[in-house]
Amino acid sequence: MRKLRFIYISILALLVLGCNKDNENEIPAHSDISWYTEAGGFAHSNLAREVGQSLSFMDLSQGVYTHEWVLDSGNFFIEGDFVKGEDLTNYIIPNSGLSSDAYNVNVLFMEEGLQGVRLHNRFYHPVEYIGFNGSHDVADTLTSYLDEEGMWVIDTTLYVDVYGVVEPEMIVEKDGEVLVHVTADSMIYMENGEQKVITDLENKELWPVFEIEYGTELTYKDVTTKGRTDSRTWIFPTHATVNGYDNEGNNALEAENAVSVNLQFNAFDKASGGSFEAERTFETVASKAKITLPFMIDVVAPALKANFKVYHRGVEILHIDENNTPSEDIFTWTTLDIALDDELVFEDLTTEIVTLNRAWAFESGNRNGETATEKTETNLYNEIVNGAKIGRFTVSRTINNEEQTSSKVIPLLINVALTQEGDTEVLGDVSTADEISNTILFYSNEELQDIPSASLADFSVSGTDINDTPLSLSITSVAMNPDNKKEVVVTLDSDIYNSDNVTLAYSGDNIKSRADIPLNHFNKEVIGVNNAAQVLTDAFKSFEEYKGKATGGGAKGWTSSHDGAAKENRYFYFQRTDEKASDGDYSMKFFVDYNIADISKDKKVETSVTEEHLLDVPEGVYEVSVDIYVEEGTILSPLDENFEVKLTGETTYSYKVDYNALPRGEWTTIKMRKPFGPSNSASKMVIQFASDVASSGNLHFYIDNVSMRGLKTR
Repeated sequence: MRKLRFIYISILALLVLGCNKDNENEIPAHSDISWYTEAGGFAHSNLAREVGQSLSFMDLSQGVYTHEWVLDSGNFFIEGDFVKGEDLTNYIIPNSGLSSDAYNVNVLFMEEGLQGVRLHNRFYHPVEYIGFNGSHDVADTLTSYLDEEGMWVIDTTLYVDVYGVVEPEMIVEKDGEVLVHVTADSMIYMENGEQKVITDLENKELWPVFEIEYGTELTYKDVTTKGRTDSRTWIFPTHATVNGYDNEGNNALEAENAVSVNLQFNAFDKASGGSFEAERTFETVASKAKITLPFMIDVVAPALKANFKVYHRGVEILHIDENNTPSEDIFTWTTLDIALDDELVFEDLTTEIVTLNRAWAFESGNRNGETATEKTETNLYNEIVNGAKIGRFTVSRTINNEEQTSSKVIPLLINVALTQEGDTEVLGDVSTADEISNTILFYSNEELQDIPSASLADFSVSGTDINDTPLSLSITSVAMNPDNKKEVVVTLDSDIYNSDNVTLAYSGDNIKSRADIPLNHFNKEVIGVNNAAQVLTDAFKSFEEYKGKATGGGAKGWTSSHDGAAKENRYFYFQRTDEKASDGDYSMKFFVDYNIADISKDKKVETSVTEEHLLDVPEGVYEVSVDIYVEEGTILSPLDENFEVKLTGETTYSYKVDYNALPRGEWTTIKMRKPFGPSNSASKMVIQFASDVASSGNLHFYIDNVSMRGLKTR
């Protein structure tokens, strides 16, 4: 029941007790104003209803001369025994109009927005409504005013915020275009460019089926405008995955409750479109409505379209994408000029939904007549040709027992000529074939012609052993490796050792590339092969292991010198860092960030005999090397050889270099070949300035990849 008898029986009793029949025709001795609402008690704010719902009002004023309730247009007074959920328009009081002098009224709200229920009372005496909070400081305090007839008037309007019925509404977009527009009672959709409408949403036989290609993305959007909803819930199609969503800046909002959601369909299946529920969570008028999305989504395989690229020397020269089907007419093709022995690289970029079968059918080059099957293939062109076809590319796959094939010609004609860009020169080091060997090897950057016997006179070899004793060496032959036309083999009349200092020089013009460009002259150190084990372990040689404290440079197995400050404030000139490295992740950095009058040669870093970094080696000759990276900054020194690497033990050996002559901004390797050993408990390696020097500005350098290996000697 919507009547308020059960709410205000006690209030009426008080009113009855306040009236006396003996003086009911007299002017009351006092007057009072008050009201009561079904939803808000004595308050007259924050009242809310949904369209089609009612709210009861009671005027509790005393000493009233006249009384009236007045409604905004479009709303009605109702009466009768009604229950929640009924159509209350059946209870509208006929001809009741918009005003009533009844003290207790039920109002049916049929218009959205703020709807006023005006209470207009006239009293015999002044009255005041202090408001629900019982304070003069709040806004709902009302004071009567005197009208022209001498009566005191309270004229106030109770506003009810009337919400519309929740009517869910959503759209589905594809590539920014609306594909489907669904409301509670209809669906508009596009089919073959024509707009269609369905109003019987329960009839599944009328539901359209949208065929979309595998990988297609659809966007589900909430576009509800009716009912002032503030939340929603999606149930997505079973064969879709979320690929992003708009969470309105609320990180706690999941995709299932987002305003718009991007769904990607990566499963071959047919399923319904899901469902959508719009909700208003305001407790007084909480409501929600759900619609099943009346359509099906069928994921189908896209048409198979070959997509590939061709590269020459790392540069893309051709791209045939999905939407490009080249003509079979060779007169429309591009002609490509390449050098003899160049390669072309072929890369398949076809979308791989399921396993693809590939076939590169080559019609020229080293693989003429072959069919290659990898995603990326190469073909070498080692014969001079003009206007040769490249071949054809075909891809195929099987989806849902259906085989698809796409075949496209590779629209290139190729000219292969004997050309060369740039010089013919030695590539990399000149080296021995073994630790002790009479063979020296070097490589050209280009394939070479057969080497004539006359080229023997164009070479010379010289050198000394570890003791600087000159070596007596002669070249007996110069030949090209028949299996690699870039490799030249120089044979000597006697062995050389990797401890020897040997140079090989060439000054002729008999050795030529296949493009007839002579090999550049050279005079290069011969690098001896060294298969000996490292004396220094990896952790020590590249400063990779932290010693557990910042003192001593921070690298395990090494000790760094410091300034003369107290222990807790010492400045270590060499410190482990990850700023740069030539090997591993760490190196040892020397840094002085100011002009310093004197950098003592004692500012050094050395292996620590107390941290398991012992130079435990037998007597012999060793090759010691250090990578160094020098930044800008100069030193002032009376000596050119002002930087050194030392081996200290029973005898001290050193290798000195001019620090200022070292390249800036790149890693350089410095080497020494010295006899050493046998080692003892005090043996160590030291890296330092060879003499006291001063810096000119900041001084920074890094050392890394310290190496020590034994050499073969005579």
